[in-house]
Amino acid sequence: MLAGRDRELSGIEAELAKVGGVAAVYAHGPAGIGKTALLRAVAERAAGAGFEVVWIDGRDIAPVPDQLEDALGAWAEGGRPLVVLDCFERVEALGGYLRRVLLPALPEGAAVLIASRRAPGPEWAAREERRFLSLPLAPLDAEASTELLRRHGLDAAAVARARDWAQGNPLALELAAAAADRTSGSPGPGVGLDEDFVARLVAERLQGPHLATLAIAAIARVTTPELLAGSLMGADPEAEWEWLRRRDFVEPRGLGVAPHELVRKAIRACMRRDHPLLEAELRRRVADHLYAIGTGPAGPLALTDLAELAESPALHWGFSWRASERLRVDGLRAGDLETADQAVAGHRHAGVWEGSRALLEASPDHATVARDRDERLCGITVCLTPGTAPEAADEDPILGPRLAHARRLDRPDAVIWRDMIAVKGDRDPDLFGLLGMAGLLAATSVSPRYGYLPINPALPGAREFAAAGGAVHVPELDARVGEETVECHLLDWGPGGIIAALHAHVYRELGLPEPPRPSVDQAVSVATVREAFRAFGIRADLAGSPLASGETIAARSASVRAALTDAVDHAFDGTPGDQLTQTALRRGYLERSATHEAVAESLHLSRAAYFRRLRRGCERVAAYLSARR
Repeated sequence: MLAGRDRELSGIEAELAKVGGVAAVYAHGPAGIGKTALLRAVAERAAGAGFEVVWIDGRDIAPVPDQLEDALGAWAEGGRPLVVLDCFERVEALGGYLRRVLLPALPEGAAVLIASRRAPGPEWAAREERRFLSLPLAPLDAEASTELLRRHGLDAAAVARARDWAQGNPLALELAAAAADRTSGSPGPGVGLDEDFVARLVAERLQGPHLATLAIAAIARVTTPELLAGSLMGADPEAEWEWLRRRDFVEPRGLGVAPHELVRKAIRACMRRDHPLLEAELRRRVADHLYAIGTGPAGPLALTDLAELAESPALHWGFSWRASERLRVDGLRAGDLETADQAVAGHRHAGVWEGSRALLEASPDHATVARDRDERLCGITVCLTPGTAPEAADEDPILGPRLAHARRLDRPDAVIWRDMIAVKGDRDPDLFGLLGMAGLLAATSVSPRYGYLPINPALPGAREFAAAGGAVHVPELDARVGEETVECHLLDWGPGGIIAALHAHVYRELGLPEPPRPSVDQAVSVATVREAFRAFGIRADLAGSPLASGETIAARSASVRAALTDAVDHAFDGTPGDQLTQTALRRGYLERSATHEAVAESLHLSRAAYFRRLRRGCERVAAYLSARR
C-alpha cells in the first residue's frame, strides 16, 4: 500500500522518460521506509510504458559467479529492460560489477533501479554512458501518514496515537494499524523502528490460529504455497496462504513471500523463546521441503538455504554464504594472481600457492574469488572435479593423487578443493565459508557424493569444520609442499550427496533420527549425457550410447534423441537462469544451426560463461534422466 510518494514517483518517471544513455536510480533509506513498495509501483507503471521489467531481490542471489546472470536471464532482442535490484545492501559488493559490466551492456533507453538501506558512494556518480539519480526516502509527512492509517479504518484517536510514535515510517504505521487496539503502551514519539520494538509488537501477535504460518514464514527465506502445504499441521494451506500474503509486513519474494527482515528476525526470536518445540518441528518440515526441491531444478539457493537452517558454527566456518552481504563471488581478473602473490610472499603457504597459481594461469575457470564492495580481492579458492580437471592436474602433488582416488571410486562429479587463501589482512570471519560453498557450486550443479578437503592443520577452525561435516582423514593422500602439509579429509556425503547430508545434519541438530536416504546414487553420468549431446546428429554414435534402447541403429539413435529432447524440455523450470541454460542446450546441441561462438554471442554470453551453461545443462539433464530411470 503506497502512500505519500507522488514526488518520488514523478522524479523516477521523469528520469526514465529522458532520451539518451542508461538511467540509474538509487533509492535509499532506513528499514521500513517503503523502498520496496516504491520500486513495485515504478515497475508496474514502467511495464505499462513498454519496459521489460527484470526484478532481482538481493536476498535471492546465491554466492556463485552465474547467479546475477541467472537472475537477469537474456532480455529480448530489441527490448527496453528495466533492471530492478531490491535489497541491494545484501549484495552491495556487486556494485562494481554492475557499474563495470552490466550498465555498459544495457541498450540505449534501458534503466537500472536500485533500493538500499545505505546511500550510494561517490563511485556511483553520473558518467557519459549513464545518468544517475540518488533518491533519499524521507519519512511520510503527517498528511500521508494519516491517509495510510485511515485506509485501515482506524478512528481519529487511534490514528493520532499510531501517527505520533511511528514518526512517518511506513512499516511502523502498517504494524501499528494492524495492532491498533494494543498500541497504547507503545513507545512515544521519536522511537526508531528497531528490532527490540518490533519484537515487542510481534510477540503480541503470535497468538491464535495463524501462529504456525507466521513461524514458517520466519524460518524459511521464502514462503511459497507449496511450502505451506507441506509444512502446516491441521490447517487449510490455501486459506493460510491467502491470509499470509495479505499481511502488511509481508513482501513478495520470487515465487513466494517473506516478512520484512526486521519482522522475520523478531518472529524467529519469539518462537524460539516462547514456542521452542513448535519452532523445532516447523524447522524440520521446512528442511524436508528444501531437501525435496533441492533434488530437483531449484538450483543452488535450496542448498544454501538448507545449510543456513543448520546451527553449527563449525560447519558454517567452511560452508556458509553469510558473508554474501559484504562480499561477492567472481572469477579471476587481470592482476588478481599478482595480488595473491604479494599476500602469501614469505608465508609458509607460498609453496602451495605457487602450484595453484600455475594451474590457474592455464585454467582460470577453476578459480572462485571473493571481492568486497570496493572490488578489492579478498580471497581465492581453487576447486574442480575429475570431469573438469585439466590434464596438468594429474601431475600436481596435491590434486594428482586425489583425482586418481576419485576415479577409482568412479565419481567424476567428486569436488576437490586444492587451495583456499585469504588475501586481505583483515579477513572477514565468514570468508572461508563463502569460498567453500561458492567453490562447490561453481564446480558442479549436481549434489556430489564426495568432497576432498585440503585441510591445513595449523589453521584454526579447519579440522573442526571437517569433523562437523563428517570428513575422514586419509593420510595416504596428504601432501607435503614446501613448508606446509596439506592434509586430505574425505567427505562421503552418502547417497543423495551433499543436499541429503545437510538434510540429515539438521535432523541431528534437532535430536531426531536421520531421515531416509535415496537407495542408489545417480544412474546416468554427466559424461554419458555430454557425449550423447555431442553425437546428437551422428546416428551410429548415438546408437552406441548407454542411453539407447531398441534393436536397430535407427531405433536406438532415435531413442537417445527422444530422451535428450524430453530432458531439455522438462528438466528446467521457468526462472530466467534455467531458461538461459535450456536455450543454450537447444541451440548449441539440439539445433546446431550455428557455431558455439555464434550461439554464445546471440545469448549475450562470454565464451566461458556459455560453456559453463552447457556443462551445467548436462548435469541437470543427467539428474533428470536418472530420476526417470
